[in-house]
This record gives sequence, structure tokens and C-alpha cells, in this order.
Amino acid sequence: MAIEDTKVRLVMRSLAVSAACPDCVQRSSRVHCYYQRHLTDRPVAGRRVRLDLRARRLVCGNDRGSHRTSAEQIPALTRRHARRTDALTAQLTDIALFMGGRAGARLSGRMAITTGKDTLLGLIRALAAPQSGP
Repeated sequence: MAIEDTKVRLVMRSLAVSAACPDCVQRSSRVHCYYQRHLTDRPVAGRRVRLDLRARRLVCGNDRGSHRTSAEQIPALTRRHARRTDALTAQLTDIALFMGGRAGARLSGRMAITTGKDTLLGLIRALAAPQSGP
């Protein structure tokens, strides 16, 4: 962990013994390789938080699957190709819904979250359409 004036950096790795393949849901513990992921998380005490995660790429034991390897995902923290944690994405989505694009980006900047209006509007567009009533 490194704490600076404006940011906090946490170095992490998974302690799980195995992870499930996203296609066949078969668990695997055979490690193909390691790679570095950098995720942004919610700010703490006015400081930006960056998670440096040492992730594993695992070999799938199912020969019939479409992928030979799969990247490990940590529940409630990571998603495929995401650069933000799920918690930060939820917080930014709430800001976008209540404030909109420009005003939400200004508020986010004051909260030590670097984002733009187009990102906030994209989060609104990514939401599922609400069910219509009778």
C-alpha cells in the first residue's frame, strides 16, 4: 500500500484456490500465466484509490469449451474488461441518474473521481430498460 497526497495505491492478489470458467462453469486451479490489472475504486478521505491486482489466467479443463484459458474474476470487485470496480460503477451510475452529464462530472471531480460527462451518460444508456406496467 502506498499513500500519497492525492491518491492511495493498493497492491492485491487473489487467495482463491480455483476459479470458474465463464463458459462451462467448470472450476480450474491450473494457472496459465499471471497479468497485472489496474482498477479504480471509490475514493477514501478525498484521495483517489487505485487497485493493482495480480490476476491469474487459468487453463480450462473442459476440452469441448470454446476457450482454452479464462481470466480470473473476483466476485463483487471485477468484471471482464472493466477498469473500475463494481462499487465505483454503481456510485457513478447513481450520480449520472440524479445529476446528468456535465453536473455529474463536476460533482465527481469534487469527490476525487476523475470522469467525463460522456462516461456518465454511457452508464445511463447501459442500464436495462424498466419494465412497463399495465
